[in-house]
Amino acid sequence: MKDYYASYHDLRRMKFLIELYPPVDVKNNFEKSPDLQKKVGEAIERMKPLSAWFTYRYGFFVVEANSSEELNKKVAPLFYLFKTDPKISPAFGLDEFPKIVAGLGEEAKKYGY
Repeated sequence: MKDYYASYHDLRRMKFLIELYPPVDVKNNFEKSPDLQKKVGEAIERMKPLSAWFTYRYGFFVVEANSSEELNKKVAPLFYLFKTDPKISPAFGLDEFPKIVAGLGEEAKKYGY
């Protein structure tokens, strides 16, 4: 019974792509401030991202959340530390993509496309 519950619980978790584009002055301060670097590291640890990528100007995270409250707790530190509005989008794995596309096709038929 425990395995069934665990697999059902995992299916309900939504994935989100969080894109971060900090202002140049904040990025420059981050590079010079060990204190800010430590705070960002702690915030990323609390986010528990499934994956993350960084370029010289951007940051991307994939996180899981069950509710808007849980998502907010993961994203809120980015607002304050980077003084920017992260872009948040639902994210789907390749295994989920066919089901998503089929669902969108059904919705499109309802509205005449």
